[in-house]
Amino acid sequence: MLRVARISLTIFLIVFFLSLGAIGFLAISLAGLGELPQIETPLTSTFYDRNNAVITTRFEENRFAVPLDEVPLQLQQAFIAVEDQRFYSHPGIDLQGLLRAVFRNIRERRLAEGGSTITQQLARNLFLSPEKTFTRKAEEMFLTIQLERRFTKQEILEKYLNTIYFGHAAYGVEAASRTYFAKSVQQLSLAEAAVLAGIPRGPALYSPHLDFAAAKRRQDTVLTRMVEEGYISETERQAALREELVLRNRDADRTQRQLGAHFISYIIEQELAAIFPEDPQIVYRGGLHIYTTLDRQMQKAAESAVARFVPETTRGTNGELLPLQAALVAIDPEEGSVRALVGSRDFRGSQFNRAVAPPGRASGSAFKVFTYAAALEAGETAATVRVSEPVSYELPNQDEPYEPLEYSGRFYGALRMRDAIARSSNVVAVKTHLEIGPEKTVEMAARLGITSALSPIASLPLGPISVSPLQMAAAYAPFANSGVRVEPRFIRKITDPHGRILYQSELEREPVLEPKIAYLMTDMLKSVLHSPIGTGRSLGPIVNRTAAAKTGTSQGNRDAYIVGYTPDLVTAVWVGNDENKSLPGQTGSSLAGPVWANFMREAHKELPSREFSRPDGLVTVQLCPYSSLLHNPRCELTPINELFIAGTEPQEQCTWPDCPHCPPEQQWNWDGGWWFRNPFRRQ
Repeated sequence: MLRVARISLTIFLIVFFLSLGAIGFLAISLAGLGELPQIETPLTSTFYDRNNAVITTRFEENRFAVPLDEVPLQLQQAFIAVEDQRFYSHPGIDLQGLLRAVFRNIRERRLAEGGSTITQQLARNLFLSPEKTFTRKAEEMFLTIQLERRFTKQEILEKYLNTIYFGHAAYGVEAASRTYFAKSVQQLSLAEAAVLAGIPRGPALYSPHLDFAAAKRRQDTVLTRMVEEGYISETERQAALREELVLRNRDADRTQRQLGAHFISYIIEQELAAIFPEDPQIVYRGGLHIYTTLDRQMQKAAESAVARFVPETTRGTNGELLPLQAALVAIDPEEGSVRALVGSRDFRGSQFNRAVAPPGRASGSAFKVFTYAAALEAGETAATVRVSEPVSYELPNQDEPYEPLEYSGRFYGALRMRDAIARSSNVVAVKTHLEIGPEKTVEMAARLGITSALSPIASLPLGPISVSPLQMAAAYAPFANSGVRVEPRFIRKITDPHGRILYQSELEREPVLEPKIAYLMTDMLKSVLHSPIGTGRSLGPIVNRTAAAKTGTSQGNRDAYIVGYTPDLVTAVWVGNDENKSLPGQTGSSLAGPVWANFMREAHKELPSREFSRPDGLVTVQLCPYSSLLHNPRCELTPINELFIAGTEPQEQCTWPDCPHCPPEQQWNWDGGWWFRNPFRRQ
């Protein structure tokens, strides 16, 4: 039996050395045939929030380039001890190590030691396919020689540690450290380093996520080799073996929802595609560091508000259950930075991004602000009076006259502009739009940031045009920012793996509205939340700070909208049904309003309360509540305070008691519907 073993060993050695000689001869022959191919290894791209904390990653191969001087010395030594003890002394191919590996594997009757050097493994990882042939082995030796010629040992080790595969889609020691221990490679202990060094020999065998006992045995092998090579003491080995290994919780990773999923997908599909048009896949292999504008806490608040306050279904016209969807965008009005974005109730259930996708949905009465801003610019005031009443307009190319109605089903009589906004009067908005000139609404909306195609139709103030929440938030921002428009931005800067800046966003500021008009619009929109007649009066106490807003409900109750803001944040919320079906009884204030108000409250928790910046040139005047003329001191009615741009306030005083506008103690409502007590008469 012993004689047979000796004969087998002799035959094996003869074949081995003949093969080695043939391969060596072929390698030498190939050595002069060409240069080393260009080295390109895909790297993982990382997305950061506004505070530079990691949000998520994208990759073709999950790999992070890390310089050798940032890799712990004990991790370097662990790899050298277990993979290539003579790494620093051989020329790339280690015949002595190869012989030692052969004899050890025969002696132990298992693959106890590999024969390939670190440089050979690097050549395979970078350039070669996995099949095992003499030609491939010759190519490996040729490439190994070329690697040793071109790079120093330190550079070879660095490239090796950044390319080796560790299982679970992790390439390189940094990705492996994050995958197995949820920490950066610089933070690894000796025990953890030994585990990682043992994995590449067989990731499916030695992954601690798959077989913890096998990983521990392999760890012991690595530590023992480190003792043999003099890198650590036996005492250190024993301590490392006793150390409890805390692995990353992969089950939690699988169930955890990615923060800002729609935000990230928009950056990849739109922003990066525009910045790098020649390489649309760069995010998956370019190792980019993408510093975004997303605020982590605001994004969490946005996702929570949508999940909590948007029901999964509501009843349709025929009582059928209709699934609801929602979208939210929050923008810093001074910087244009998008702080939070939600494109659906659940990204895993629907990846369609309703917050940004064209053409959007009908905004309803939230569009009226553009008509009223244009009216102020045309010289009207917050006290300009129009009557909510039945009206009929004969329009070109229409067989039937256009007769706008109020949502409540009744008309309101004479309304100042402020109260028309608070009540969301359709009739007064249409009257204003047609009387100032429909093209002025179109021009104002476009100037403030609405990019959807607009036509000067009579019903334009009622928001029949589809507009995305991103557009609406951006177009409201000048009201909060003293009339200055800032282009929305998602990215602050992008750097390459070495920190070189590839892209830097610049703030694009453009004055689009007189600051006094912006402030006056804001002051009137505050009435929506804080006036007893405001459509959003139930929302103001939830926000619990100075805010302005406008609700919107589209024709047939198909879309619920609200856009509102503070000095720090502009937020647009849409709720509706993807099939564009009617949602009876649902409005912007009842369906989208709670999402907006609760998000705004949470988003501002860490922010000090601020007032809107009031420009010079505004005056507050006491008016008669019915005539909107200057208050007459003899009048028994309690005056109201109204804000004006200086020079536009009324000059005429109310002529009480002969004022035709002032009603008696009780009056018959103008449409004959009901009696009411005059709320302005002094008691």
